[in-house]
Amino acid sequence: MGILNLILILWPNRMFVMNHMCAIFKIIIGLFVFFHLCNGTVKAGTFDEPLMKLWYTTPATDWMTSALPIGNGELGAMFFGGTDVERIQFNEKTLWSGSSTIRGAYQNFGDIYIHFADDGKKISQYKRELILNKALGIVHYKRGETVYRHEYFASYPDKAIVVRIATIGNKGNLNLAVSLKGAHGEVSSVDEDILSFSGKFELLSYEAQVKVLTEGGSLRPEDDRLIVSDANAVTLVLVAGTNFDITSSSYVKGTQEQLHNSLCGVLKQTSSQRYRSLKGKHFADYCPLFHRVSFDLGQPLPDVPTDELIRLHKDNLYIDMLYFQYGRYLMLASSRGIALPNNLQGIWNHSNTPPWESDIHSNINIQMNYWPAESCNLSECHVPFLDYVVKEAMRPGGSWTDLARSEGLRGWTIRTQNNIFGYTDWNINRPANAWYCMHLWQHYLYTQDDVYLKEKVFPVMQKACEYWFDRLKRENGLFIAPDEWSPEQGGWEDGVSYAQQLIWQLFYETAEAIVVLDTRKEKIDPDFVEELYEKFSMLDNGLSIGKWGQICEWKEDIQKLDTLGNQHRHLSQLIALYPGYQILTHGDHALIDAARRTLVSRGDGGTGWSRAWKIACWARLQDGNHAYALLKAALMLSINSEGGVYENLFDAHPPFQIDGNFGATAGIAEMLLQSYSGEICMLPALPDVWKQGRVKGLKAVGNFEIGMHWDDGKIVKASIISHSGKPCTIRTLYPIRIEGVKAIQRREGEYYLYSFNTKMGKEYVLDGI
Repeated sequence: MGILNLILILWPNRMFVMNHMCAIFKIIIGLFVFFHLCNGTVKAGTFDEPLMKLWYTTPATDWMTSALPIGNGELGAMFFGGTDVERIQFNEKTLWSGSSTIRGAYQNFGDIYIHFADDGKKISQYKRELILNKALGIVHYKRGETVYRHEYFASYPDKAIVVRIATIGNKGNLNLAVSLKGAHGEVSSVDEDILSFSGKFELLSYEAQVKVLTEGGSLRPEDDRLIVSDANAVTLVLVAGTNFDITSSSYVKGTQEQLHNSLCGVLKQTSSQRYRSLKGKHFADYCPLFHRVSFDLGQPLPDVPTDELIRLHKDNLYIDMLYFQYGRYLMLASSRGIALPNNLQGIWNHSNTPPWESDIHSNINIQMNYWPAESCNLSECHVPFLDYVVKEAMRPGGSWTDLARSEGLRGWTIRTQNNIFGYTDWNINRPANAWYCMHLWQHYLYTQDDVYLKEKVFPVMQKACEYWFDRLKRENGLFIAPDEWSPEQGGWEDGVSYAQQLIWQLFYETAEAIVVLDTRKEKIDPDFVEELYEKFSMLDNGLSIGKWGQICEWKEDIQKLDTLGNQHRHLSQLIALYPGYQILTHGDHALIDAARRTLVSRGDGGTGWSRAWKIACWARLQDGNHAYALLKAALMLSINSEGGVYENLFDAHPPFQIDGNFGATAGIAEMLLQSYSGEICMLPALPDVWKQGRVKGLKAVGNFEIGMHWDDGKIVKASIISHSGKPCTIRTLYPIRIEGVKAIQRREGEYYLYSFNTKMGKEYVLDGI
């Protein structure tokens, strides 16, 4: 009541205050939440995390290695932080050349250039930052005695990229020119305070608009630029888009004129707001999502820039936390909104001929992009990929179903390379339909969303199963997939482990879905159920142990490639270890040992995504030190086309490929928490160097949210929030006590297991003993 009394005393119009008390309450609470979430230290209960940011003392010189990314899930940009010329290169997720019959490629959209007046004064105290906690870019420097501050963010609620440049303490000193350049030779037009260009590809129309808003000074057009003179601050608002529509049979909806009018409406609405309001809405949207998870290893923000941290201080634990949260940041920045997944580069691309067309690649890459979505508490970010799969798999006359029909089969399947218009080519990758279904089922497991399971997940899984019902053949009493391959090596053979393990996962998870739906009295075709159980009971599971103790990659290995020391980047024969779980749920020590031997043979090298996959596999085998050694190798600065990371922490495939970023984040989460078997295993692969730490907000199967505080590798205190009210089982290496709960306890080898019922919405506190 103290603050309300103060308002009543100070505000002359007391009646106004009384009549608007509810609104005032909301403002006060909103300001409290805003400053609480977006200050220098993230605080959530007893869990603290230092500010997560990348920072540098010079402008970026190269798009791929040093520019910094922002994005709102669909619209993205890379800013350089230049002091003479600032470049802001931008993309929009749907800007593709090609069509349903032409592959095309993901395209560069264009660049904003800001030319600062050359007054000959020296630049000093330069700092360029990307603050992950706020999804805010900042550039700060002095030009002579004038302090300049640039800010950059991509707003999801306002569907725009916003850039603000201001001088601090020396008003009326901002002089610059703004230009907009399309990446395809477009001619930009100037209309009062708006720069724009438009164009058309085979299918799509596209357009970009930038509005320049000044505070003080003057603004005038000059040729194809807007000139700002003697201003205090300048705000740029960028909107861009195409007429792509995944719900349309032609993937296009609306004309160029309709697209123009739509973008004009967005620009008008966004630019009518004050900069502070735009920024506040961005924070209010983004901060709660990012701050669901905190990870603290007791290491403060280093006083050295990020490029130096990577080069000279890679053993610093701060970079472990930063790399983990960077993956979550990139997920939020590249996968929200439209039913379309991020691609091989997320949404960031400066080329019209990017590597592999920056496409939707189905033989691990798009899957790895979404490995951390559920476990790292960003389930909403999984949805664009999932909805894309549902729409394409169920599209009448779509390319995925047509591909199956061309083989005389029911259901759907895909090839390896895919654009956004349903075009699919290169090697057919039939088992990827099962791999995609793993993501659909995983989303259900983590959310426990029964409606989603019934309406979206199960119909797609059923059709994928029907494809394999028609394709499998009997051999020696078992069903095997004929003429398959092991990406990306070897010839095509029957019964390849990659295919068999993924089909096993599909059949198993579909059977699990049937059990869930049956308990809810949902109608399921009995003929389908009967065929599933029959085929599953006689399915070769793709798990055989070879002559040197490995998980066999091929059933026959006609080309003799399954040799000790083959360090191919793919781990296709270990799908059943990660992201699947067949090897571990069997509890067969011989299979576990064979998986370990296979990993040792594959080696610790590899491209960015390959090394990330190995981190997760070693975590599944509960070898935290080996997983950590791979993580540190993945964080080596990439030099001379080697793997590792660039100065901006983009994964170096090489070149830049974002799956390695996402895979590493998923691997770190797997080191801290595992829940694939219906149990919550706490700290299953904790490396020795993470002796003390805290993590909050990781998700477990069953829609449980987990927090843990550990010391000397042992749980000190933990919490479990049950968002589903389902029974819970905890597995840990050390004994614990669950406050206020009588749990069923048992021992299993070196592990302690605790099972108890939960209530929806209740938090359960665990104490280490």
